[in-house]
Amino acid sequence: MGLRATGRKFKVSGISIIRFEHGKAVGEWIEEDVLGLMRQLGVVK
Repeated sequence: MGLRATGRKFKVSGISIIRFEHGKAVGEWIEEDVLGLMRQLGVVK
């Protein structure tokens, strides 16, 4: 992406939603807070 590594630590929060049918997992959706990550990295304010 054209950005230099900063060496700073960061945290990413998110959620995982799993859909079950007949007691078995048949689908999963994972969403992360990408805007929060970009703010921590200084890409956006």
